Amino acid sequence: MNEVMQKKGIVDVLILIFLLLLSVTTLYPILNLLFVSLSSMDEVVKSNGMMLYPKSINLDGYRYIFRHAGLSDAYMMTIFITVVGTAINLIMTTLGAYVLSVKDMPGRNPLMMFVLVTMFFSGGLIPSYLVIKGLGMVNTVWALLLPGAISAWLLILMRNFFQSIPKELRESAKIDGSSEYGVLWRIMLPLSLPIMATLALFYGVGHWNEYINVIIYINDEKLSTLQVLLRRMYTSGAISEIDGDALPPPVETVRAATVILTSLPIISVYPFLQRYFVQGMIVGAVKG
Repeated sequence: MNEVMQKKGIVDVLILIFLLLLSVTTLYPILNLLFVSLSSMDEVVKSNGMMLYPKSINLDGYRYIFRHAGLSDAYMMTIFITVVGTAINLIMTTLGAYVLSVKDMPGRNPLMMFVLVTMFFSGGLIPSYLVIKGLGMVNTVWALLLPGAISAWLLILMRNFFQSIPKELRESAKIDGSSEYGVLWRIMLPLSLPIMATLALFYGVGHWNEYINVIIYINDEKLSTLQVLLRRMYTSGAISEIDGDALPPPVETVRAATVILTSLPIISVYPFLQRYFVQGMIVGAVKG
């Protein structure tokens, strides 16, 4: 018995060491970018871009970025797309998932098949662009919000969650005279916080990282997002091409600071949603 316990303890220690190494491997690239963004050019060159800690704090890169004319516009645009787009996603996905969760609804199976088909087949880039252009949404913010209003996979995930809620709750609400909207608002949504947080995280991260659709549908620089600005930072031959400063900070410092400022909001939000995210993924994927 003691030998078994000792072996189990050794295995637990090895697993813990492996997980710690995996965590360090995952976190170090982010920490390294943070250290580079806070360091001078000499320190970055001496360390070959691989830093364990900043030897001194240098905020020139951040000061330069905040003076960048396009940063505030890109931040406001990205925040607007993330907030408004996620709200649209949650409303549309919730309504669709609730309808598909009612097992005795006429036409439910054909609608479900229609949703599943969109997971495996798409019209392609050119037909999608022609549709967006025909609707007059090219070079407007709606081209970034409406085409992806519902994700088929997240719709199915939320439908499964709704189906996991005891049907007796829905039936008792209807006996008391509640409408379908009343059942959704008073019964289903208060019980759906985990799956709502899961969907908000998925949709929010997708909108925050919006890049491809901006490149395809948007020509106005005022509608550019942070990811497009970040790409511009990395593809420009020199930082002086982006701004007219006589003595701009080192290119590596500015780029690293831009990445940190671009990633910080999502990194800050994720820990608060992680508990609901795990619970929503488990219940929404297993039950149904």
